[in-house]
Amino acid sequence: MEVHQHLGRKAPDYRLVMRKVDDILRDNVITEPPVLPKDIALNYSAGVLFADFGRLAPEVAGFYDFGAKQIYVNKADAPNRQGFTIAHELGHVLLHSSLFTTHPEYYKVLLRSPIAGVKDPLEQEANAFAAHLLVPRRFLDRYYRIAGTRELARLFIVSEEVIRYRLKNEYSIDA
Repeated sequence: MEVHQHLGRKAPDYRLVMRKVDDILRDNVITEPPVLPKDIALNYSAGVLFADFGRLAPEVAGFYDFGAKQIYVNKADAPNRQGFTIAHELGHVLLHSSLFTTHPEYYKVLLRSPIAGVKDPLEQEANAFAAHLLVPRRFLDRYYRIAGTRELARLFIVSEEVIRYRLKNEYSIDA
């Protein structure tokens, strides 16, 4: 997507997100959960480092250094949070790198916040990318009727919040 198409956009492009996620799942031959975002990031030349952000930035979940092609993840976070952070930042890499490379001022460091509470279209796209990559609809279709929220979260290695978000968006289920 061209830089000018991102600038001034008021709504996220979820079709773009879904096409990219489908491409990644197909290209990486991912057919069963869990989806491992660190492995996928490495396949797209994005390194992953677990870092100690210390007391200066405890609310930071992670960020991507576009120059170094490196995703930095808060090592103090739970593994399911780390996976979401990697997937979110990979979403920025694969969906928004041309914008952020040209206009770094538009890039935002990922802070801990509820997945559904984000208003910025680029952040909404990165969150949707992460949620759909980690919990693809076709995988969720196989399991959501036979497993509860907690079991699904364990299976997909995500938080229960991500499972609830996916169930609500895909099936209008409040879990």
